[in-house]
Amino acid sequence: MDIFKALTKIPRQVIYVVIALGVIIPLLKPIGLPIRVMPKSRQLFAAIDSLGPRSKPVLISVDFDPQSMPELYPMLVAVLRHCFARDIKVIIMALWPQGPGLAEMALDVIPKEFDKEYGRDFAFLGYKFGVTAILLGMGDNIKNVFPVDYHGTPLDSIEITAHLQNYDDLSVVITLSAGDPGWRAWLLYAQARYSARVGIGVTAVSAADVYPYVETGQVIGLLAGMKGASEYEILVHEHGYSEGKRAAVQGMDAQSLGHLVIMVFIIIGNIGYFVMRRKK
Repeated sequence: MDIFKALTKIPRQVIYVVIALGVIIPLLKPIGLPIRVMPKSRQLFAAIDSLGPRSKPVLISVDFDPQSMPELYPMLVAVLRHCFARDIKVIIMALWPQGPGLAEMALDVIPKEFDKEYGRDFAFLGYKFGVTAILLGMGDNIKNVFPVDYHGTPLDSIEITAHLQNYDDLSVVITLSAGDPGWRAWLLYAQARYSARVGIGVTAVSAADVYPYVETGQVIGLLAGMKGASEYEILVHEHGYSEGKRAAVQGMDAQSLGHLVIMVFIIIGNIGYFVMRRKK
């Protein structure tokens, strides 16, 4: 058989196997493909990096579910590592009912890496229903909305939240958002109404909707999808804050190599097709 004709008839099983290997191998052994850090990711990193032990706490809202974990969970881990490495106090909450379970996964691991203590260095408020009432209520008095933490302990008896009043007592609010409720609600109520400093992490498909608000200054920084998560991981690693596993970087290796393999097969198929057509 003519070699060019063979290029147009590569068995689909071969294509599937090669693509599978291209995705699996980087997940088992990271390749370290270069990733360019975008300015919007640097802006969020710089905003957190400017804080320190004496700064007001950072609030992170876990507004996603397991379906969005590959893109958003690495952001949560990277931001927590950055904050703990800088001795910044962190408060966690969720606008999604699935959020507390995902937050607990991170809080069971990351604080131990930095020898952080619950109540002194971080607190977990949990989830409550009623987005508008929650976000507007927090602008008045957070303890009216969350009188106790996720474990049922009164906020007044927790060191990190004892003197917490409203958004003015927070350095930055970061929402890791997979949809609604999420970043739109935080911008509408916390930022526009109470002038809170809001940083956003979203899935890649939602990033274009957030860009205008970064340009207007309403959003202090943006992490867009798995690439945004990998960029933040790289920044945390480059500044020597953590040597922990970088899941998003590995994911980008797998994604990039998978795309490259698909492109190679497309090029090969087109070469075979055009040569065969020319011969005819």
